[in-house]
Amino acid sequence: MDRTPSQTVGPFFHEALRWRDGHRVAFAESGADVVLVGRMLDGAGQPVGDALVETWQRSPTGEPPASGKSGNPSGFARVETRKDGTFRIETRMPGGPAPHLDVTIVARGLLKPLRTRVYLAPEAAVRADPAMKPLAESPRLQTLIARAEGDAYHWEVRLQGDGETVFFSA
Repeated sequence: MDRTPSQTVGPFFHEALRWRDGHRVAFAESGADVVLVGRMLDGAGQPVGDALVETWQRSPTGEPPASGKSGNPSGFARVETRKDGTFRIETRMPGGPAPHLDVTIVARGLLKPLRTRVYLAPEAAVRADPAMKPLAESPRLQTLIARAEGDAYHWEVRLQGDGETVFFSA
């Protein structure tokens, strides 16, 4: 059987994959509201203005995502980056000792989606997470931790080059 090569994707997100209110994560449970403000940069440090960012997370009580009643699945967000590479997700603090969001990134020039995490937790809690054991002593772990500033968490995603974000194999 012949296989066809992977093809790069985008920039078609603005038409085909946009979700109304995709930046607001739906949950039935109450919990602490949090905002994740991100910025995506390429290897030259330039903004990536046409990427798609999807996040999945546990509920505020630590339960896995469930189907949502509002149309969007519970625990799930889908946003596109703006021209300046920024994105914003409004959610509730995920439950667990090291609260985090699982992240998938699709952008022009990528042959396959990139997968990573962003932690909304102190560094010590992230280093103690069993999933981060291979990175526990690496300075690159910092690329997975959002900085709490004011009423939001800030996270910079670098697709390659100096300070490249840690990405996981599928």
